Amino acid sequence: MDVANNTTSPERSPEGAGGPGLAEVTLGYQLLTSLLLGTLILCAVSGNACVIAAIALERSLQTVANYLIGSLAVTDLMVSVLVLPMAALYQVLNKWTLGQVTCDIFISLDVLCCTSSILHLCAIALDRYWAITDPIDYVNKRTPRRAAVLISLTWLIGFLISIPPMLGWRTPEDRSNPDACTISKDHGYTIYSTFGAFYIPLLLMLVLYGRIFKAARFRIRKTVKKAEKKKIADTCLTLSPATLQKKSNGEPGKGWRRTVEPRTGACVNGAVRQGEDGAALEIIEVQRCNSSSKTHLPLPSEACGSPPPPTFERRNEKNTEAKRRMALSRERKTVKTLGIIMGTFILCWLPFFIVALVLPFCDNYVPLLVGSQLFGYTPGNFK
Repeated sequence: MDVANNTTSPERSPEGAGGPGLAEVTLGYQLLTSLLLGTLILCAVSGNACVIAAIALERSLQTVANYLIGSLAVTDLMVSVLVLPMAALYQVLNKWTLGQVTCDIFISLDVLCCTSSILHLCAIALDRYWAITDPIDYVNKRTPRRAAVLISLTWLIGFLISIPPMLGWRTPEDRSNPDACTISKDHGYTIYSTFGAFYIPLLLMLVLYGRIFKAARFRIRKTVKKAEKKKIADTCLTLSPATLQKKSNGEPGKGWRRTVEPRTGACVNGAVRQGEDGAALEIIEVQRCNSSSKTHLPLPSEACGSPPPPTFERRNEKNTEAKRRMALSRERKTVKTLGIIMGTFILCWLPFFIVALVLPFCDNYVPLLVGSQLFGYTPGNFK
């Protein structure tokens, strides 16, 4: 987004009290700038075109999440085709030569497309947040119609930010120099546009990705706990010889009173199985030895009362430890991915929007290189 910095250049010629004016640039500067901006435009066009073609041609990629990514690629392609060529010409010649009407269209397209591009990143973050925090219900809600609504909102907000200068929200000085093409330097519009296009979306993305990280970490650790519970569930309680007693109520074969003396051991023969809550016991196979009121129920084998084989125990521990390491690896990968997403976004856009916010208030104190147009366009096409 080219905000209020197009009048600056590598050189300025003094014009006395009247203020700085645009200076002629050297041939070397023009050649170098043309090469850099030409490479930028070529990479942006080819990269975004490849993304669009992949989603359009590969049926397996045609998902709601990828619709948002495809729309982002279309937006960045529009920046590359409609905005960057005029911006490159302006930068190379160091003056605007296309007229005031074209300047207004150029500025409006610039603000519209770049704002929509940033808001697409917010829409993608919102879609990811819903998908990870409400995965069951959101499967049915994640429809192409919802994606279309999110995409429409990004363009609507971009339109509301880009159109006010064309309706008069600007200062008289904005059009005083026919060789310059600048966005409105009105202080109110500067705050309105920079906060609407970047600072508020940045805050929203930080909140969303912070909650996404917490939700992802919770689910990963929950998986580890399930693995540990499964390990406990695979153990059994060994019973003393007089464990189960028959009720003396005159009804043979009905009702058993359990007196449990638990000892933890591996459930090798499957005779006794402990429930996941640690309380319920299931007798899989028992035999009644006599008909007295106190009946001894031997287990099918004594294996459950014996210590578990070392190989079985070691294998169980290794599986649990492997799952724990895998969960920690996934958590680190989540942190790394979210860090790259937000770090790249902030690194590319924050310096530019700081300048965009400060420049109209203290134009004379901003270094020339910081206000350069080349600084403004580089991040927008490599998100």
